[in-house]
Amino acid sequence: MKSIVLDEIKVNNNRVDYYFTPTKKLQKYFKANNNLFIEYNHELCDIPESILTIPFLSNVIPLIWITNSKIQVNELDKSFYDCLASLKKSYQIMFPNMDFQGEIIVGKVVENSYEPIHEVASLFSGGLDAITTFIRVKDKKPILITEFGWHESEIKNSDVWDADKENAVEFAKNYGLDNILLQSNYGNFINPRNIDKDFSKRLGDTWWHGLHHSLAIISAAIPLAFKLKVECIYIASSHSIGLEIPCASDPTTDNKIRFASGRVFHDGFELTRQAKTKVVVDYFSTIKETTKIRVCFKNEENCCNCEKCLRTILGIVAEGKNPKDFGFNIPDDFSAHIENFLFNNIKFFTKTNIMFWNIIKQRFKENKNNIPSKFMLEWFLIYDFATERKYSLIKYRVIKFFPILKRKISAKIFRNFESGY
Repeated sequence: MKSIVLDEIKVNNNRVDYYFTPTKKLQKYFKANNNLFIEYNHELCDIPESILTIPFLSNVIPLIWITNSKIQVNELDKSFYDCLASLKKSYQIMFPNMDFQGEIIVGKVVENSYEPIHEVASLFSGGLDAITTFIRVKDKKPILITEFGWHESEIKNSDVWDADKENAVEFAKNYGLDNILLQSNYGNFINPRNIDKDFSKRLGDTWWHGLHHSLAIISAAIPLAFKLKVECIYIASSHSIGLEIPCASDPTTDNKIRFASGRVFHDGFELTRQAKTKVVVDYFSTIKETTKIRVCFKNEENCCNCEKCLRTILGIVAEGKNPKDFGFNIPDDFSAHIENFLFNNIKFFTKTNIMFWNIIKQRFKENKNNIPSKFMLEWFLIYDFATERKYSLIKYRVIKFFPILKRKISAKIFRNFESGY
């Protein structure tokens, strides 16, 4: 049977390394060194092995399930062990075309418990979702958890991570809060291309989005949530009611997770992204402060050119506020910038993108009288995303058809020439 054995958990001050051995058929899904690591801004020496096992198991358990494999660990926290059955069931409901099977072998199941000291720790990227959740739980004095999971086999300098940390620490300082900061290779120690090649068609999604990212992000925080005796880890929703998109981060999955005396809560699922935008801009307008909303998570600053940046910018404008007050360095010719982006990119929009932008367009209409004239886009109010996408796709395919056909004909002629025909 295909299997993974967790051979060693090695703790060195504030870093934990996991060394594991997959059988041959599973090896192609991992990088060659078979090592996952997480480094925190707190020491780990007093955290039991049964808790430290949780991040490793969380990162690989979806792979165990979809490949019908076996995983073996020495110790595991009982609360987490008990929640896995319902978590697997949630994944099975979400992805009915996949068979979620597999087996977990634990040498010792350990019952851990504590009396909570901190009511909330909140995952905090600095983005719109995370800031909305902060506003909703700020009175509970949450510990802010900020993560970077994109290192390779070793930690190297990252300007993006430096910017993330600086933003998170400054934000926490402004509200008298503490930070949990961690960096890892959880986004890179697995080979997602090979998993997607074998499973994405049946899954209808990618490994990272559909099965992995939420478990990786949440579980990385659990050892310190245990150490600091946190009652609940909050993770901000990415989607909302009415947008039922299969996704690793969902109330039906995240809310199942338990560890020792702690739990997880998927926050804000009842709010659309535009509703979250209103929560954020209204709050900071009321307290008469500005804040940075970090949208480009792989850039040091918001680029103000990508779909997510522009969608967020327009959402802020639709609420009658200035995007420059929220970390967006928008060009002076704002209308032309948006028009140019849509002209070049509407063909790539998904149904979900169109739905997001249409919600913003509706808010523009509802709140028209409160939008500053320099941001009022009259053309945007009548822009038909679905129709424009359709026409743009037709044009794109016609333009691309002949160069592609020419390359294919040239390649065929070359092959025939080499074959002597």
